[in-house]
Amino acid sequence: MNILYCLSGILGQKMGKLKLNAVLITAVTAFLTLAFFSRQPHGKKSDSNTPLILWWTKELYPHILKSGNENDIHDVYCPRSGLTCQSTQNREVLEEDGNRLISVFIYGTDFRAYEAPLPRKPNHLWALFHEESPQNNHMLCHMEALSVFNYSATFKRKSDFPLTTQHFPNKKYITSRKPISIEEKNRLRKEGLAPIVYLISHCDVPSDRDRYVYNLMGNISIDSYGACLHNKDFKDKSLTNTGKMLDDELYDILAKYKFQIAFENSNCDDYITEKFTRPFHIGSVPIYKGSSSARDWAPSPYSVIMVDDFESPASLAEFIRHLDENDEAYLKYLDYKNSDVIPNSLLRETLENRTWTLDGNDHNNFVGGYECYLCEQMHELKNRGESGQPIIPRVVPHSHLDCPPPEPSFGTIADIPPNNPFHNWVNDYWQSLDQAVALRDMVRDQVTDPEHLWSYIERRYHSGHGALQHTEL
Repeated sequence: MNILYCLSGILGQKMGKLKLNAVLITAVTAFLTLAFFSRQPHGKKSDSNTPLILWWTKELYPHILKSGNENDIHDVYCPRSGLTCQSTQNREVLEEDGNRLISVFIYGTDFRAYEAPLPRKPNHLWALFHEESPQNNHMLCHMEALSVFNYSATFKRKSDFPLTTQHFPNKKYITSRKPISIEEKNRLRKEGLAPIVYLISHCDVPSDRDRYVYNLMGNISIDSYGACLHNKDFKDKSLTNTGKMLDDELYDILAKYKFQIAFENSNCDDYITEKFTRPFHIGSVPIYKGSSSARDWAPSPYSVIMVDDFESPASLAEFIRHLDENDEAYLKYLDYKNSDVIPNSLLRETLENRTWTLDGNDHNNFVGGYECYLCEQMHELKNRGESGQPIIPRVVPHSHLDCPPPEPSFGTIADIPPNNPFHNWVNDYWQSLDQAVALRDMVRDQVTDPEHLWSYIERRYHSGHGALQHTEL
């Protein structure tokens, strides 16, 4: 039977319960491929002297269960450092006696406070992996929740293991594909193609993007192929599927448009997705709203139109019309495509120097890379302890995932109808603060059963400290 076919089946089983982005699926697939061919020992006995990584989210466990036993212990060799740790998804290891260091690898999107790995012992480290949208788990936006973690791999550049550039496969992704000529784009415009394309099927999100785009549509023509504000169909309707997101056929269609709306589902610094990076690859100009610092990661400062620079959808539309009618002004936004070198030194050097890849079949893959990062950190702590040096408790700072509450895409919250789902997102953000506080307090109080979360939240509410009691929505 085809090996890759087998691996894809395993991956399908692992991902069935989770909604994962395409980058993470690619990374885990590559890591599973490595695990199959590396013939690492399976079914090993746990070595109480070797640091251990416990994968709390079993669906993401990156090591092949060759023996079929979910309690297998696997050796993890990290070639960059030459260090070895062990890895498992067997939660019973948390009940071990002794001082063996254990890092609990927690996937942020799937983490819920009522399932936290409690009780937490002094030798238990919590490691957060959260490369996805803040909307997936607003609890993690609050310092009270982040303070229970010791290490982080998030989209924030200040994270211990930053994944900010996860949607840039490599440097060539930006420069390798040449844009459609301005002559061809102008010809397509005369034939009725809109200047702007919108391709979104995830509607009613915290960023309130559909309301902005709807108002923008009232001022300028936009072709919308996705489920949100849909007004045009692809000949191949499957191109709207998430699995087609990286297809050349889709790229070829989007590249015909001068501009592409690139609004994130949540607005948070350094949270940039394929919506931001794809236009740079295909040679379209992104009309972007999301991370306020997104220009830091653009090929050049003059390659992206930042929506927040404009007072209203109407003023943005006026600027787009100006570029649409003036070739010289428009082409300035694509100047970076005329060189094989990315002008932005921060982006260029970050891509050159990052210690992980998206799809490499080695432990530099960003999933395995973080596992090795944790392994190296535990060995450092172990060595300090054995040499009598003080071990200072480490807490993830707020800067590793601080994200603000949802805000209107334009205007004020009074402009948004009461039945708009946006209000539910605001409620969710602040209700998650109550969960964050409860989680922190349960860890502090050495609670053994995470189901006590609800009694902690109830107590907080009855004391008048509930988040929604002090928030004007």
